Amino acid sequence: MGKRMFFAALGLLGLFSATNAQAYPGMIRHGYVNCTSCHVSPSGGGVLTPYGREMAGEVLSAWAKEGEGDFLWGAFAKKLPETLLLGGDTRVLGTYRDNPVFKEKRLFLMQSDLEAAYGWGKLTADLELGYVDGDGLESLRHYLMYHFDDQDTLRLGKFRNSFGINTDEHTLAIKNNLGWGDETETYNLEYARLTDRYSLYATGIFGAPESIETRSGLSFGRTGYVDSGGGSVRASAFLADKFELGASYFYGKKLNADPRSVVGPFAILGFTKRLFYLGELDFQSKTSRWGVFDFQRLTYEVRQGLQVFLQQELAQSNQVSQTGTNARLERYGVGALFFPRPHFEIDARMHWQKDVYSETAFHPYAWLLLHYYL
Repeated sequence: MGKRMFFAALGLLGLFSATNAQAYPGMIRHGYVNCTSCHVSPSGGGVLTPYGREMAGEVLSAWAKEGEGDFLWGAFAKKLPETLLLGGDTRVLGTYRDNPVFKEKRLFLMQSDLEAAYGWGKLTADLELGYVDGDGLESLRHYLMYHFDDQDTLRLGKFRNSFGINTDEHTLAIKNNLGWGDETETYNLEYARLTDRYSLYATGIFGAPESIETRSGLSFGRTGYVDSGGGSVRASAFLADKFELGASYFYGKKLNADPRSVVGPFAILGFTKRLFYLGELDFQSKTSRWGVFDFQRLTYEVRQGLQVFLQQELAQSNQVSQTGTNARLERYGVGALFFPRPHFEIDARMHWQKDVYSETAFHPYAWLLLHYYL
């Protein structure tokens, strides 16, 4: 118990000495076609279920002991009600960029938060609160969810709408370059139907209110860079419990901006328990101009806990860059994910990309992400 309490204190100190918990769609290679086996949220990420914590040790981590993945190593397991699920994340990020305009090295605390989900029969309430780099304390996610049955849920609150591959990697071209990057959660009403043969998400998007700040600096949302209204539909089919093929459609607008439509297919393919593929292709229509956004990743698990991958991204925007040409991002890279033990993740990537800073030659962009979750 002494060691557990030490790690618990260390975890809480890390949280308050300082975007969302990671979702892993590649788990489909183990037969997990839906996110609800491991997460409270129907679209993944956020608070883990007890089963999800167990899988973090048995399937993802290189080494683990029984119960090691529990919240704060099980320090309060006997004192918390079963209907209360707790979690939290701390991320420290180091980046390096070298292009014709600038050379930059950064090391900063990107995120540190706590999240709780509590269930009353068919109703679940979820609240996340934490530190976001440059913004102080902020709640990026809070919602109420009603479970009609094991397959159907209705969710109302602030969270990220479901579109394409459900991942919280907000730097991807299919997220960031489509306007769904960091801190772009909106207030939504979402219906989700998840079965072992198909999934369906239908979301009404209401935007986010103007910053509501108290004397403590707590903020419940901004409107300058989030969708202010619209809706989306995401549908997919599961084949042989290892493949997901689907398509998404979104219509919405931002404040003081023309409306837009985004549509495209996606695929999550678990070829074997070690080899899997993520791919998405999206088309955006805005003011009679089309943009194309593409993401592909092929991942191989060298051994349990260590994954290496090849990645390709393209963002051909329908906007105009500072040089007068269409803004374009083209990126190729390699990376590795290491899960040494439950609660810890190391994400290392090396990209070569062309963008608005260098439209004729590739330049390096590397990062190292250290992720600790409670």
